[in-house]
Amino acid sequence: MRRSFSILSVLMILAMLLAACPAPAPAAPAAGGEAAAPAAEAAATAEPAGEEHAAESGGTMIVGRGGDSVSLDNGTVTDGESARVINEIIEPLVRLEGTSTKPIPWLAESWETEDSQTWTFHLRHGVTFHDGTPFNAEAVKWNMDRWRDPDNEWRFGRVFEYYDTEFGTDLAMEEVNVIDDYTIEIKLSAPTGLLLTKLALGFTFGINSPTAVMEQGEDYGTPAGGSVGTGAFKFVEWIPDDRIVLEKNENWWGDGPKLDKLIFRSIPDNSARFAELQAGTIHQADLAQTDLPAAEADPGITVYTTPATSTGYIAFQQCIEPFDKLEVRQAIAHAVNWGALIAPFYGDFGEAAGSFQPPAILGSNPDIKPWEYNPELAKELLAQAGLPDGFETDFWYIPVIRGYFPDSKAIGEAIAVDLAKVGIKVSLQTEDWGAYLDDRNLGKFPMWMLGWGSDNGDPDNYIGYHFAHPVGEPNAEDCYDNDTLAQLIIDGRLEADPAKREKIYQEAESIVHEDVARIPVVWTTGTLAFRNEVKGYTPVVFRSWYENLWISK
Repeated sequence: MRRSFSILSVLMILAMLLAACPAPAPAAPAAGGEAAAPAAEAAATAEPAGEEHAAESGGTMIVGRGGDSVSLDNGTVTDGESARVINEIIEPLVRLEGTSTKPIPWLAESWETEDSQTWTFHLRHGVTFHDGTPFNAEAVKWNMDRWRDPDNEWRFGRVFEYYDTEFGTDLAMEEVNVIDDYTIEIKLSAPTGLLLTKLALGFTFGINSPTAVMEQGEDYGTPAGGSVGTGAFKFVEWIPDDRIVLEKNENWWGDGPKLDKLIFRSIPDNSARFAELQAGTIHQADLAQTDLPAAEADPGITVYTTPATSTGYIAFQQCIEPFDKLEVRQAIAHAVNWGALIAPFYGDFGEAAGSFQPPAILGSNPDIKPWEYNPELAKELLAQAGLPDGFETDFWYIPVIRGYFPDSKAIGEAIAVDLAKVGIKVSLQTEDWGAYLDDRNLGKFPMWMLGWGSDNGDPDNYIGYHFAHPVGEPNAEDCYDNDTLAQLIIDGRLEADPAKREKIYQEAESIVHEDVARIPVVWTTGTLAFRNEVKGYTPVVFRSWYENLWISK
């Protein structure tokens, strides 16, 4: 059975437009200048209603996923498998409402700003970390200092890529001040209406126990250490490439959780993962799109769908030959029949991508169409680049199963076949997921496969995340240098008017397309597959919902 929620696309766009507005004073603004709801009201908003939901609880829920987490030290990760576990352990100051992108109170009960540059947050009282230490303003400042200072001793040399990209130099946290035990002040380098949607990224900007980080040292966030926050679930154990076990936080400040345990199992094989879901040995599974029709036909399974908010893409290292030549990148774009990948790998759950961002994200450009399959033109472009006989290169594919690339090796092989027809011979390569992400970030891959799923519905977290860099200083990842694009990304994150932001990002999309900075391959429909004995779920897009679930007996 399938339950679709296409209305969410309208809600997302509306909420993104509202969230872009600067917050007025002296009210305590949430999104769009609305006053922040009292804590009790916010909790009621976030919980599904119904006598059955209120009465039932308990059980151990097992989630089958396509790969393991890289780290549980939030702020240092960018991958979804790490994020989904961290989100249950570590909590941010604000979260996004269940079915929209509206920020609601979480560890902060309210906030205010007079100029959208200096923000004051009033923290929730009576909250403790899982290790029993108090959550307060000093703990928040300690975490924020760790994010923003590359020389902070408690970073252990780790890169906090998300903070560097989401805030950078043009929107940096210049000061973080403790006003009193439960009041924190943040002074930004420029005014913005996006601070709340950024802070809602709990897997990056959630609050860790300072005591735990300092005591565990370099073990923090690893299987040898763990992760300690204030969340609904507590870390128990991590057996690499097997499972991560969490248990109910009996002292959680919120309503719940209802589950006794939450287990994330790594099951890399698509068929094996689906078979376990059918057998009932797991309760939720990340399924390949080709398995979804059979899942929908299974009376014991419900498949939920949400609008496409992710893109699978191909990228290039443009500081090395021959990818420094525009004609070579254009040749690759025309050499592959991208549209032919959709039916066999995605079925009805994927769409050939034009614009880098899917239509549900503000600034997606409808005028940009998928690249035309034209191998003869590809050969002409290679000749113009001085490579009439083609060339050889490594092509790296992701080693895990993701919705945007559900069978990455097979997709890579299909791409390689088309490239060979125009003289481009690729050697397919991969490595451990954590190493893959690190090496990609360091610019070690000439050509590679990756994807992105929106974390908060805002374009600054999408096209902005990939192409934000100081003017004149390209990212090591791809060495792509376009100062006009870099300035547009800066302008977009500081602009308050939604209509102007849309035009800024559509122009940015055009530049990315013209420069072939990335080749968007597919926009994928969001899907979640649950056993019917899982109760309490309502579709959400930009946050988890595990604290509200239970297993029916």
